[in-house]
Amino acid sequence: MAGSGRISLLVSGELATLVQAVRGLHPELRKQFRRHTKIIAEPVWREAVRGHVTTRLQTRVLSDSSRASVSDSNVMLRSGGIGKTSTGTPNATLAFGTEFGANPDKMVTARSKNGTVYQRRMGNRFKFPRRAGWVVYPAARTVIPRIAKLWVQTGVRTVHEQFEKGGARG
Repeated sequence: MAGSGRISLLVSGELATLVQAVRGLHPELRKQFRRHTKIIAEPVWREAVRGHVTTRLQTRVLSDSSRASVSDSNVMLRSGGIGKTSTGTPNATLAFGTEFGANPDKMVTARSKNGTVYQRRMGNRFKFPRRAGWVVYPAARTVIPRIAKLWVQTGVRTVHEQFEKGGARG
């Protein structure tokens, strides 16, 4: 496992075997595998992200927009990419500052309702800067091993259920 929160197939023999097995499955069975994995992984990911939030901004921007997407060889955990806040600001604009913090003394350019441009300090809207992140990165570090285990279990269960029904073809 690398420091980025990824699990390499070179290190994990079980996951490498799973990916190879999934590639050889009937397309309908692969579709079921992806669907069942998403049904299980997405609530686990959302709960992990929600467990690390401490502010309303983190909840609105990072937790409420967390999603999991599944392919035959990957489970992608995402957060902060979709939706808008109540002010109309896209979550993607606020996601970086919400996750990694910002210097409160940094000067930013702002525009008033009348259109006047002025300089102001960033203030305490975001937490202090932190390279390891405040919400998503810590949640990913805790949940990736769990989702990897669930991914293997889902693959085995999906194939087993199909054989119990009477064959590998859907």
